[in-house]
Amino acid sequence: MVEEKTTNETAKKKHIAPLDSTFVLNNKKFRYYNNWVTAGAGVQQNLTRKYPLGFTGGVDFNFHIKHHYFQLGTNISGEKFGFYNNYQFHGGYGKRYEDKDIHFSGFAGISYSTGYGLVDSIYSRPYSQPGIYLQVDIIKKVTYDVGVGASLYADWNAEQAMAGIRFIVYFSGAYNGKKYRSAE
Repeated sequence: MVEEKTTNETAKKKHIAPLDSTFVLNNKKFRYYNNWVTAGAGVQQNLTRKYPLGFTGGVDFNFHIKHHYFQLGTNISGEKFGFYNNYQFHGGYGKRYEDKDIHFSGFAGISYSTGYGLVDSIYSRPYSQPGIYLQVDIIKKVTYDVGVGASLYADWNAEQAMAGIRFIVYFSGAYNGKKYRSAE
């Protein structure tokens, strides 16, 4: 009776790979737990002020501590490319799913935005506000550790609410060398 209960409990537990685990794909070794960087540009909509669609660009460094994923990143945005009136920094905690073809991740956390608000058609009123940040990345992998995709994000603070989409490139630190060395 005790053995049955233990067996059922173990079947319900999710398998978690050890931190130093690797796997082989096309004679290349990859790590299960790895860090990655995304960078890209796209469009954003200021939901508070109802400006026309503007430019947004950003970079995110995503890393893990044991089995937990974290994100540090920055966004710049404005009316158009080269004209930026909002600079945002964010950090968050998230979840990740990936296989050999796709990568999906979602993060939630805090942000800090600074920039200039519009006064009489001139961006002259400075602001600095803490806020809440959400981001979801969907990536199609070209190889296991390189891909392209989209990043949807939203940022809310006392100055403004903003949502956007960036088209991004993805670079992972999963590659760990070749499994077999050729006899050269």
